[in-house]
Amino acid sequence: MNKPWGLTHGLLLVPLIGASDSLVGALGLWLAWALVLFSHGLAMGLVRQRLTACQRLLASIVLAATLATCTGLVVQAWALELYRPLSLYVGWIALSCVALEQEGFFVVSRWPERLRLAGLFGLLMISLGAVRGLIGSGLPLALLAPGGFILLGLLLAARQAWTVARPHSSVEETPRP
Repeated sequence: MNKPWGLTHGLLLVPLIGASDSLVGALGLWLAWALVLFSHGLAMGLVRQRLTACQRLLASIVLAATLATCTGLVVQAWALELYRPLSLYVGWIALSCVALEQEGFFVVSRWPERLRLAGLFGLLMISLGAVRGLIGSGLPLALLAPGGFILLGLLLAARQAWTVARPHSSVEETPRP
């Protein structure tokens, strides 16, 4: 894992598996993650050009921790029952923001990539939360972390089987002399 891409996307795996044991928890964490991520990107965009690399890292850490903590406090004040199982993952939101900032994810012209990552993460969170919630009543393993890994693997295998098996066209091109 020497690439930052693997590190940052690996960091998203922890809340994906841990907090998606119910649809409500998955949706709540995804909304908090998206709010903190986009707020962090916008705020760092305002100060990034004025800071050196070392100052940028420190500012990113402080900003991400502040935004994640404030989001956690708001969720705790308004939805305590939702906050209790998700409180551990609020710190992971800040950590993923800092890792994405260091990767250069928040540069000016990457809005489509940001929206794509947020959408894919949300789709995975919500689908995994829904499946784990449905299966969890009959199979308690689905609500635990190993069950989350197994279901995530099955969802990714189904997606790959769906997209890989595309038939090629029957018309073959002949090379021209």
